[in-house]
Amino acid sequence: MNHNLDRLLVILKQQADLIDNLNTRSDFRYKSTQKLILDYGQPFLKSVKPPFKGQPKSCFENCLKALINFPKLNYCEGFAISDDVDIAVSHAWLVNNDGDVIDPTWIGKNFKGSTYFGVVFNNDFVVEMAQKNKCYGILDSDYMNRHQLLREGFPPSALHPIFHSSGKIAE
Repeated sequence: MNHNLDRLLVILKQQADLIDNLNTRSDFRYKSTQKLILDYGQPFLKSVKPPFKGQPKSCFENCLKALINFPKLNYCEGFAISDDVDIAVSHAWLVNNDGDVIDPTWIGKNFKGSTYFGVVFNNDFVVEMAQKNKCYGILDSDYMNRHQLLREGFPPSALHPIFHSSGKIAE
């Protein structure tokens, strides 16, 4: 593993444990997005140059809109960290079918060593959630669906079959 992946996983585990300990009244399967992503997610370590540059601080919008012009790319959400970012940032990025990261938002010297941990969604699910919720992003807008993802986990149809099998991480 690389140093930033180790850091990212430690931070996510610490946050998930803290939320689990504080959230004693919830009967949700997952008490935090961090735990949900730790259970379903996978690391993405190799990046390739994006074919376009998105707007800063608009990762969810940048990646959703990219699906229109680049339908062979796949939409991901989870958490990211870099050499200069010391927190686990809720983030969206794209991957090709080889699992290479295409991040149109985190570009430049401030994002050296970017490391990602998350899930790859079926593009139909991404579009469906955007239309249903009238906003960008899936994980951060789960509250709009009565926390269905935290209550039940991801439905198998939401996850991209190349990267996930049977609703869990492809080993």
